[in-house]
Amino acid sequence: VGKQPIRETNIYMYLYFVFFIICGSFFTLNLFIGVIIDNFNEQKKKAGGSLEMFMTEDQKKYYNAKK
Repeated sequence: VGKQPIRETNIYMYLYFVFFIICGSFFTLNLFIGVIIDNFNEQKKKAGGSLEMFMTEDQKKYYNAKK
């Protein structure tokens, strides 16, 4: 009796969970950005690798005139 564990006394558990949350958030963000960049590169490859896939017709005319 009287030998029960005391709550919130181990500071290392706080540090562990903060570290775990930061690493997990970094991993999730990195995964999300990787998927976006991979899809962008795939679309760019389908379009022939040029910058013209995001240009309007007027911008394409100007870009081709500057070449």
